[in-house]
Amino acid sequence: MEDGKLKIAVIGAGLTGLAAAWKLSKKHDIIMLEKEPFLGGMASSYIIPWDGKEYKITKTYHHILEGDFTTIEFIRDLGLFDGFRKKKVKQGFIHRNKIWGFSTPIEVLKFPLPLIDKVLLARFILLDSKNQDWNKLKGMNAQEWVVAKAGKNNFDTFFDHLIRNKFQTSAENISAAWLGTRFFKESSSLLKKFGWLEGGIDQIVEGLATEIKKNGGTIVTEAKISEIKDGKVIYSDSFGKKEINVDVIVSTIAPELLLKLTTDLPKDLEKRLRKIEYLCCACACFGLKEKFNLPYWSNVLDKDKPFTVIFNHTTLYEDSAPSEKSVVYISAYMSKENSLWNKSENEIAEIYTNAMENLIPGFRVLIEWRKVFKVENAEAIYSINFENPPVSFKNFYFGGIYRIYPKIRNMASALESGLEVAEKVENDFCV
Repeated sequence: MEDGKLKIAVIGAGLTGLAAAWKLSKKHDIIMLEKEPFLGGMASSYIIPWDGKEYKITKTYHHILEGDFTTIEFIRDLGLFDGFRKKKVKQGFIHRNKIWGFSTPIEVLKFPLPLIDKVLLARFILLDSKNQDWNKLKGMNAQEWVVAKAGKNNFDTFFDHLIRNKFQTSAENISAAWLGTRFFKESSSLLKKFGWLEGGIDQIVEGLATEIKKNGGTIVTEAKISEIKDGKVIYSDSFGKKEINVDVIVSTIAPELLLKLTTDLPKDLEKRLRKIEYLCCACACFGLKEKFNLPYWSNVLDKDKPFTVIFNHTTLYEDSAPSEKSVVYISAYMSKENSLWNKSENEIAEIYTNAMENLIPGFRVLIEWRKVFKVENAEAIYSINFENPPVSFKNFYFGGIYRIYPKIRNMASALESGLEVAEKVENDFCV
């Protein structure tokens, strides 16, 4: 370290890594290493030529929830605020192979559920899920909490399926605190407005990368790290094998991936990190030649569907498709053992298309293009007694979705994790 400047390697260029590198590059020498040929992780984008114009469309669905102040601040800091918009959107459910709206009193009354259960559900969403002292729910599982507050029928109809869809496990194994946090954030936004950015979320990724480079930082894509040992990072890129000595390693990749690269962490921390489990995600993006008549957000309650959620992207992002056309995301979380995960992108697209054809006859003929993005470590599983691992050990610093509990995984929490790491580095080295 010379003149108070640290040499810092940031591993992973998702939003957490980009936020950390952006903050730290203002005072320190940064090199960011990303194994993929693109930046942004799940916030990266496709470039789609469509009707004589190029569209940048994120590979997975993203929106800005009510209260996502960190994301909005980044949009402002990057000079993008003139393109920030808010919009009231609708949600719905796929139930008994039918699309049910669930955003207006009339739609809720039409949903096939006894009135008393609808009253309990409304009270749970509007009141009980706004309890912000999540410590009171520590040690309680999601099933206990929902049944006690919303009733067993609502749990069986909605929450059991939603939690299994999200985590591929029973609600008995999932933290009530996590579920409460999720409902507080998402129900508040659905009752108000969702945020979106004209020109797409890719502008945040590009903006952060531009600022890092402007501050003197280096970003290396297709960087394959082979070892991290005693402050030395060994990696290969298109120019061959390289070794760099650094003062600090900021890892924003999944713990299991980091542990394949280094033996510098103590056994007790290594054991703790190995316990953190992830689910994979297979997200398909479809370009359709017509406007799609579906709510913005539809959760799937039917067990026979290969996907768990549908996002009618163009309903929110109005400039993401040519006039009178639309973009739709169809996605599912799954374990690595799931047979769907081991299929090719084209096979997954076909499976999703066939299921959509069964739900909405004629869906296949609407498709003008389709893409599938497979993410191996997409969502950390927040079990009942989940605890965030430490943010640092010696010269290692950790950030990412496995450190945000009980927050939900979204752009704001990813960016906040990056800022937390940067602040910890500053506090430890720059007093």
